[in-house]
Amino acid sequence: MSDVGAFITQFAAVFWCVSITLLMMSFIAALAQPSLARRRARNVKQPPVSIVLPVKMLEDGFDTTQDSVFTQNYPQIDVTAAAQETSSPALDHLRAIFSHHPNIPSRILHSTAQFAASPKVDNLYAPFTQAANDTILMKDANVLLEPDALTEHMRQLNDDVGLVCGIPFCDQLDNFAAHVEAAIINGSHARMLYLASALGQGHGVGKIMLFRRTDFERAGGFTAIGHTVGEDNAMAKVMSRIGKKAVFSHRPVRQILGRRRLLDVYQRQMRWSVIRRKDELLSFLAEPICQALPALVAAGVAAPRAGMTPAAAVAATFVLWMGVETLLSMAKGWQLSPAAPMVFVMREALMLAIWVNAWMTDEVVWAKGKVPARVAPPAAPEQEG
Repeated sequence: MSDVGAFITQFAAVFWCVSITLLMMSFIAALAQPSLARRRARNVKQPPVSIVLPVKMLEDGFDTTQDSVFTQNYPQIDVTAAAQETSSPALDHLRAIFSHHPNIPSRILHSTAQFAASPKVDNLYAPFTQAANDTILMKDANVLLEPDALTEHMRQLNDDVGLVCGIPFCDQLDNFAAHVEAAIINGSHARMLYLASALGQGHGVGKIMLFRRTDFERAGGFTAIGHTVGEDNAMAKVMSRIGKKAVFSHRPVRQILGRRRLLDVYQRQMRWSVIRRKDELLSFLAEPICQALPALVAAGVAAPRAGMTPAAAVAATFVLWMGVETLLSMAKGWQLSPAAPMVFVMREALMLAIWVNAWMTDEVVWAKGKVPARVAPPAAPEQEG
């Protein structure tokens, strides 16, 4: 074997070892994280909370997920929805939901801000600045809150914590594309977040965000996060600058997928991938190590060093990887698909294509329109009335 061939084989063997080690470490971390994070949940205060619901499109499960905020076993909440439209099917459904809970203060704000890279940040400006309470919980439209969710997440908001997020998992998967997206989110994405949390690290993941407005404003407010479509990660970073940590809750976040289109899955994952390249380059560069397809290729190349045929090494790695992810899904109670091998193959092909294509664009698709992933730091407008 030539020196080049020997180097390639050695590199593949090292890559495979690192990839499988990360797979096993993240599997263990995913099982251990709830217990580890619960030990950090020391807050016993239950201040009034303003729940903020950014609204755009009417998606599967919308009524159930939005109604879930009104089922919280929590002493005092109010609910504010915000939309850039004044009329839409989603708002019609939301008004009907609000009418079913007259005892809980609720309102819909028309967001007119247009200063940020992210349309979501523009939409959040009005409810964040006008919230009745200092403590705010932002919830995405497809997130379903269990009745004790707010109480449990609030336990993480210690004095040294500026932002509480939850590790998302996907549920109610009604077609093949939804299973593919769940395999992405419940797969390497969730495992790496569980590993980070188990190691005491926190990041911004915007399915839910629980924080104090006074901390947010002291950290720079909207001016500090308006430059990127990855506003959740930006918020975690600016909180750290004032000595406040971002943490993952011991409670995961259930997001309802329903039916999905593969194109929508691709565009959503592409948006997050471009954001990671722009805002977290080292993490983005390491992503192939966390994915199965590069490990399968590495297994085939390195097989002679283990005295195996490439086909046997690839097959063994495939069975190992799928087995670990299946065991994790069973342990967590996540929905599995009878077509799991096909879902696995589609996921790996899709994620590799996304990672490669994410190098080639600075634009992302948001609610059917294209926006730049980053802009120059903007100045937030005056508070809306």
